Amino acid sequence: MNQPKDIMRGDTIWEPLARAIAAIGTDEHVDRLIDLIGVDIAHDLVTVTRYSATKTPEFVKHRGFSDEMVSHYLASYYVFDPFYASWQRERRLGIVPLKRLADDEVKRGQYIAGFLAQSRIVDEVGILFADGGDWCLGIFLDRSEKPFREREIALLDERLPVFSALHALDIKARAPDFLRTSAPSGPAASPRKPSIPDELWPELSQRERELVQLVLAGHPTAAIAERLGITVGTTKNHRRRIYEKLDITTERELFLQFFEFMTRD
Repeated sequence: MNQPKDIMRGDTIWEPLARAIAAIGTDEHVDRLIDLIGVDIAHDLVTVTRYSATKTPEFVKHRGFSDEMVSHYLASYYVFDPFYASWQRERRLGIVPLKRLADDEVKRGQYIAGFLAQSRIVDEVGILFADGGDWCLGIFLDRSEKPFREREIALLDERLPVFSALHALDIKARAPDFLRTSAPSGPAASPRKPSIPDELWPELSQRERELVQLVLAGHPTAAIAERLGITVGTTKNHRRRIYEKLDITTERELFLQFFEFMTRD
């Protein structure tokens, strides 16, 4: 009787699994977890990002990716990232293929048509793990030529409990003040807070620019009100006046104006 191909290939997982277990609680944990996740799943490059429900994303590391594109992502493209939007909205962990988010994030076309196209990526699948507080750690496998097949996604789903258990053990092994991302050592080592150039939106007051910067940084209305020392109602009124001045009606249009200005030649 012939064995299913996935079972026959399963023998290749044992050595990477042993290395991943041995790396729990060490600086090699994420790299060994990437090795394990990538077993039998062909990919061209890997990116690792942390998402928060209230803060801008943090870029942890990458393999085969462009440092320049990392900088572009942290400066502006993150606002169109459907994985980031999904985490803020649903806090969904596990295997998340890009194509499952496409219908929900059609309006965030700049991520696919801009960021992924410039990065020469045609498909992406994320593996999201709880990473303390309102953060998750996302390990993303990317392909440059052909999309991931359903049976490959199914294989990742099958192995997800092992991946998740390893990451949970790593968190448990860490000190309470452990940071997944350390102090920046280069231009792409940590996220940059969005900064509004002086020539963009000159019609806004300084107070309104402070509020817009918090919106671009991903803070919800209640958090903005707390940071600025005003009520939620006042914050909403400020946002309404800002939208009127900029002739827009939605937060997405605000992000789009910022993105288009920052990526202008």
